[in-house]
Amino acid sequence: MKRWKEILAAAAVVSVLAAWPAAAAEMNPIQNDWQNENLGPGVARWVDESGNVSEQTGVRPGAEEEQLEVPAGPWQDVEEAQAATDGQSQEQTGTQEQSQAGEETAAAEEGGEQDPAAAGDQSREQGGEQEAAAGRVIDPARPMVALTFDDGPQPSVGNRIMDCLAQYNGKATFYVVGNRASSHAAELQRMVAEGHEIGNHSYSHKYFNTLSTAQIRQEVDRCADAVQAVCGVRPVTVRLPGGNKNATVLAAVQEPIVLWSIDTLDWKTKNASKTVSAVLDNVKDGDIILMHELYQASGDAALQIIPELYNRGYQMVTVSEMAQYRRGGWQNGQVYYSMRP
Repeated sequence: MKRWKEILAAAAVVSVLAAWPAAAAEMNPIQNDWQNENLGPGVARWVDESGNVSEQTGVRPGAEEEQLEVPAGPWQDVEEAQAATDGQSQEQTGTQEQSQAGEETAAAEEGGEQDPAAAGDQSREQGGEQEAAAGRVIDPARPMVALTFDDGPQPSVGNRIMDCLAQYNGKATFYVVGNRASSHAAELQRMVAEGHEIGNHSYSHKYFNTLSTAQIRQEVDRCADAVQAVCGVRPVTVRLPGGNKNATVLAAVQEPIVLWSIDTLDWKTKNASKTVSAVLDNVKDGDIILMHELYQASGDAALQIIPELYNRGYQMVTVSEMAQYRRGGWQNGQVYYSMRP
């Protein structure tokens, strides 16, 4: 009899184990897809066909090789991965500068003196660009959007975005992570010099809904201090990492909180055409658009989005400019998703 009990008990264990995948799938209806993908790469987790949720955020198990420039998972890994990316970027920049210098030298040797008419045209074009930048006027009656880029600074992407915005008299808001500020001071200084806005995206990208009031304030204040130390400007607004908030967060963050109305999910797709479609297929007057500065694909997308928004008549403004013209300014502690009329 004892032997039969042991056999029956073993059979019951085997039965439970065999049924576990189906039970897990039933408990978690998401399968072969992301869970909480709307909260960003630091929160989203992959759920497999059996309903098992991955331990690492932002990375699909078995597809780590698909992740580009920097990891989309825990943000402690960003600096290490970014160092390699920055090195490659500097090498490419040096090569491009050498090539450009060689071409200019060859042109000078072959062409001799420059045609005066051509020189005059070039001068007028440059003067016109400078006048446009100096006389930038925002028309509250015309449609406007705020392009925002999180998780930088990252010069190999951010500088491309700023180059493009300069051609279309546009400005953007860059929500930066404070512990990256001193390593990329020149990019932050350029943002300020060209009239872009720098926002506060915490010091180390910790999720505020997991922190105490004192820890939240430390994340916000250390980021503001780090930015101000390198470029002389203190961020006015805060974007919560992952958009995560609760009563403690809302009580601790006294600054205006800026979230978004269009989430491109560029961190997930790392596909320029999908990011472009996410914006251009959905954009409306007053939208706040979320993208990330860490990925080259996001930079590629921005270079397509910016001229098309311009062609459609949108003014590309900072979040503070939009708040001023659409809401009469900021209210501390208020959460903003968009500023549609």
